[in-house]
Parts: sequence; C-alpha cells; structure tokens
Amino acid sequence: MAWQQPVLNPCIPFNGPIFGGLSEGKMILIQGCVLYSARRFAVNLVCANEDIAFHFNPRFDEGNVIVCNTQTNGCWGPEERTSNMPFRPSVSFEVIINIRSHGYQVSINGNHILDYRHRLSMHLVQTLHIGGDVSISCINFSGGLNSNGMTMCNPATPFYAALSGRFAPFCRITVAGCVPCSADRFHVNLKNILTGNIALHVNPRLKDGVLVRNSFISGAWGTEERNIAFLPFSPGQAFHMEITYLPNCYQVVVNGLLRFEYVHRIPPCQVDQLEIAGDVTLSCVQY
Repeated sequence: MAWQQPVLNPCIPFNGPIFGGLSEGKMILIQGCVLYSARRFAVNLVCANEDIAFHFNPRFDEGNVIVCNTQTNGCWGPEERTSNMPFRPSVSFEVIINIRSHGYQVSINGNHILDYRHRLSMHLVQTLHIGGDVSISCINFSGGLNSNGMTMCNPATPFYAALSGRFAPFCRITVAGCVPCSADRFHVNLKNILTGNIALHVNPRLKDGVLVRNSFISGAWGTEERNIAFLPFSPGQAFHMEITYLPNCYQVVVNGLLRFEYVHRIPPCQVDQLEIAGDVTLSCVQY
C-alpha cells in the first residue's frame, strides 16, 4: 500500500495525485465546509487520459440534489440522481468514498448516502479533483491494495475490535468521526482484555477543554498527561485521528497534525483490544 500524507487546507480548485491509484478497500476522506452562497461543487476521480471515472456533484441550484456520472472521451453518460442531500450552505461536512469491487460507496457525516457502480475500471484512476463552491480542511487516503487491516464503516458505539495478532510496531489505527454538539467527553483505549489494563487512554473532555492521556495498570490510573497547545476536537465538528505504534511511544495525529506522543508505560505487545466509547459518532475505523 502506498501511504499518502493528508492534504490540509488546499486551495480550490484542487488537483492531486492518488498514490498507488485505487484498489478495493481504499478510502478517501474529505472534510470541509460548503460556502454560504454555494450553487454546486464537485469531487472527481480522474483517469490519466482525463476521463472522469466518478463525478460526485451536489447541486443547490437544481433543487438540492446529488448528481453522479462518468465522463468518457469528453462525453457524459446518463446521470444518477438522489434527493438524499445532507449538504447545507455554511455547514461543515465529512465525505467518505469507499472503493469496492462493484463501485463507490459514499457516506456523508456518518450516514450511507449512495452507491455508484463502476463504469470505468477503478485501476485507471490517478487523480482527485475538487472544485466549486466549497472549502476543504482535510483530504486523507487510507487502505487499499496489500492493506491487511480491517475497515468498519459507521460502527455503533461503544465500539470494540480485537487487535490480537494485528498490533505490531508501526501499525496505524485510524478513527474518523464527528463530535456531537452536546458532547461532554469520549475516549479511545488500547487495552488488554484479560487484565483490564489500558496501555493508552485518549480522553477528549470537551466541556473542560482538555485532552487527557493516561494508562490504567493493576486497577489504578497513573499520572495524567494534559499538556497540549489546544484541544483539536470541537462539538459539531468532524475529526480524523491516527494512532501509530512506534517502538518507544504512541504517536497521535489529529486532522493531519501531530498532537502528542505518549511514552509506553505497558509493553504494547499486551494490547489486544481497541475500545471507543462516549459522546462520539463514528464514520470509519481502520485497524
């Protein structure tokens, strides 16, 4: 799998390569905000010959619809339309495009919206294009060919996943979701099922404005770590978090920026479960 650095706050229109191309299991996550006076915007998956394999086009000027299509040799095919239109002017959003063998699955703000069957081979796609009346804060790519991990879309909380046999140095856990407007706190734990020990406890406390990190060992919490420039989670906002297991610490990136490193207090080889619970809506978890 070709790993690709997240793209932060790109200028619109945006044109960028998709490292390694597309393959089944790859995910494209786009976070942004619709402009106040928006008429329409588009997300395009473009081939090397400039054919557009997937054209995703929310239109506010045609009665609030999403239009999907494919362009081949400069000609558009038949449109596929849905009135299931969750985008609103001046409101933030999170779009996830999951690449599947049959087509593209699109979720918006954690809800499955549409499936679009392939008209051109996914393997021809090389570039992502975004244009129109929209601002983008983050674009992230994950999964795909030779990725041995698991992907869970729109899972319920509390969420539990077995990591036994999967958790090794340089493994990355990705959590994408949204913080509800009324949220107080939520947590992400890397733990051992048998002992109940928690190697890493990541606990955003929205009302207190702090991001607590800790470990739970032999029935007791250790010393909290709270130092951070600012809380990267906000009520009503989407987020994208990556936890990477490094030899000496866990490295945690939120919305494309390194937020903290947490030195191991428990040997990571003891971790066999991922737990996510609290005031959070999950759109995608990869591990």
